[in-house]
Amino acid sequence: MTRAQAILVAGLLALGGPVFAADPAPPIPAGARIGIIDMMSTDVTHFHVGKQPVNSFMRTYRGSWSLADVIDEPLIWTLTNAGFEPVAVQPSDTLRHQRQAWIVSTNESNKLPRACNDELERIMSAENLVALIIVAAGPNTNPESIEGNRLKKLPAYVQGWGFSTSDDPEGTTKPVVFNLTQMLLVQRTPDYTRLGYREWGGGYVYEWSNFSPGTDLKTLPDAEIAKFRPVIADVMKRQIARLMPHIKPE
Repeated sequence: MTRAQAILVAGLLALGGPVFAADPAPPIPAGARIGIIDMMSTDVTHFHVGKQPVNSFMRTYRGSWSLADVIDEPLIWTLTNAGFEPVAVQPSDTLRHQRQAWIVSTNESNKLPRACNDELERIMSAENLVALIIVAAGPNTNPESIEGNRLKKLPAYVQGWGFSTSDDPEGTTKPVVFNLTQMLLVQRTPDYTRLGYREWGGGYVYEWSNFSPGTDLKTLPDAEIAKFRPVIADVMKRQIARLMPHIKPE
């Protein structure tokens, strides 16, 4: 099987999901410093949808790859080639502690809480950043917008990366891959710091074409989870590609 076949079924299975933005963001000067704050984890959620609720189950696995491999490095490469100066930035303790309230739980809003904007202004000022990209998980909201309601069967509390099997025909051999991840573009001007654009990965689903359920679907081997890395890496590249048209050099 070729690498392309092993990553995704050729067609994107979604009609397209919601993407939230404020007013159009101003252009970013060429050569500007753009920070990247990666607040994801390598946890991979497997949710199995049984014919009866009692047959459903959820497992969480820790991916053996690094976040830099699938998020940071592709973002840095893309921003550099677009003429910007990307800078990896560590989240502050305050941002870590408020991640759920400020970012995860506001994934349907085109604004961030004032306290969040104040903290991001402080971070961006300290790092001399014109813009900041925050990558963070989001909840399973608006699953009805996905073709075939594939995510409607998953609980709202599921976040981040993962895949779903089911008791439906081919449900254990062709899992649905979901990417409940958001990329926030925050911009800083002399007058304000605000959310310029929010790219929501939860509006799309994919298929994992070379998945093998093995002998025990509830306990997948490390080697099988390792095969998820090229799948999600390709998914993240697609999300970065959707974000980039909103980061326009001046």
